[in-house]
Amino acid sequence: MQELYIIYDSRCGVCCQIKSWLEREPSYVPLRLLPSGSTDALRLFPRIPREDLVVVADTGEAWYGDNAFLVTLWALKTYRRWAMRLSAPALRPLARRAYAALSSGRFVISQLLRLDSKRLAEQLQTVVVPACELRGNDAWKLDQ
Repeated sequence: MQELYIIYDSRCGVCCQIKSWLEREPSYVPLRLLPSGSTDALRLFPRIPREDLVVVADTGEAWYGDNAFLVTLWALKTYRRWAMRLSAPALRPLARRAYAALSSGRFVISQLLRLDSKRLAEQLQTVVVPACELRGNDAWKLDQ
C-alpha cells in the first residue's frame, strides 16, 4: 500500500475540521483527501457511496464507516496504536458505537459548534484585516 484516498463529506463542518487535522498529522502513507461527489472522487471511484466516510487504498481495497475510521487512524503515526487497540475484539463494539454516534450526529454537532464549512468560509472572506500601524508612543518597547 503506497497511499490512501479518504473520501469525506465536504458539506459537514465536523468532517472538514477532521480533514484539516488529517492534513497536519504525520502519516505512514500519503493521505489523499477528496470531497465526496467532487470531480476527482467521481472520476477515480464512480461507484463509491457518498453518504459515509470511505477509505480506498491504491491496492483496490476499500473500507466504509467505522472500518474506514480505523484504517485512517492506522495510517497515522501518532494513532496507529489506538487503531490496533480499538480494532481488538474487546473494544471493537465501542469503536463502532462511537463512530455511529459521531457520524449520525455530525450535522447537529457542526451546527452546535458553528462548524458549517460553507458559512464559515463566506464569513472569513468578509473579515477586513487592518494594516499594522505603529505610531510614536503607541509602539511597544522591548525593554519594558
